[in-house]
Amino acid sequence: MRTRATRVRRGGNRVFGGILLILTVVVLLFGAAMYIIGIIASAEGYPIEFEYPAENPEPVEVTIRQPESEIMPEIFLNSTNAILIDLESGEILLYRNGTDRIYPASLVKMMTALVAIENIGSINEPVLLREGIFPPIHDANATTAGFLPGETVRAIDLLFGLLLPSGAECAIGLAEHVAGTEQGFVALMNEKAKEIGMNDTSFTNTTGLHDSRQYSTVRDMAVLLKYALENETFERIITASRHSTADTSGRPGGITFHSTLFSRMYSPEFPGGAILGGRTGFTSQAGQNLASFALINGRTYILVTSGAFGNHFAQALHIDDAFSIYETIGTKES
Repeated sequence: MRTRATRVRRGGNRVFGGILLILTVVVLLFGAAMYIIGIIASAEGYPIEFEYPAENPEPVEVTIRQPESEIMPEIFLNSTNAILIDLESGEILLYRNGTDRIYPASLVKMMTALVAIENIGSINEPVLLREGIFPPIHDANATTAGFLPGETVRAIDLLFGLLLPSGAECAIGLAEHVAGTEQGFVALMNEKAKEIGMNDTSFTNTTGLHDSRQYSTVRDMAVLLKYALENETFERIITASRHSTADTSGRPGGITFHSTLFSRMYSPEFPGGAILGGRTGFTSQAGQNLASFALINGRTYILVTSGAFGNHFAQALHIDDAFSIYETIGTKES
């Protein structure tokens, strides 16, 4: 005869078994989801490789010094490398591993855009996107702006497609149009880097796809952005939050792009100022990178950070760092 205790015990076993089954299903579904994300996800044009440390690195503690050498409150950064400069004076106000080599990821596209602008005949001239451009960038899971193989597009629309949504086909299309081949264009990029004082930078491609031979420093990237902002076309593009192209041979209605920087912000404004523009970057090897500039109480500042932990699906820690630094300046100077 079953006792009440026996029935309760067996009923409890069935409940425990049910819970265990549910937990097993949840774990399997989560694993499947992560596998699918790893296949289809693209972060700034690169396949996500989940090769991160077991734990999130500790934030980096830095101190900003005002031009008058007044020490500002300590700030905790997620980025391992950072430099902040006053655009007008060139004075360095924040420096963290500024000359250590980094993988620049899509920050490379700033140089691609600059060299294209300086060497192209007219920003409105048509550019043919050769069909052979597309298979390699698709194989690399590189981000594209949405143009089609064999399409003819205005150079200015390719430049917006390069700097706003980070289109790899735009980078290679512009490179081939200007120099005949991507590698010929890369030679121009390296020449420009030396010309403007980027002392520890080597470019191997126009897209920022990972290559161990392609490296820079946050100091050099700040030099690049400072120089590039003197070009009106570059400044107009990198400060845009969105852009709609003209009709193309493949898309009669054109395409609308959105900035990878502004699209991840609720608002670019903060106490004392606002972020004016910038270029994001990510690879699993580089971490989250950001080159940005902001107007704060009438003065313009350039900030370049690299190495923030995470990916494009994680919190935008590189943008968090930018707001932390810019807000500190705005509060201190107000």
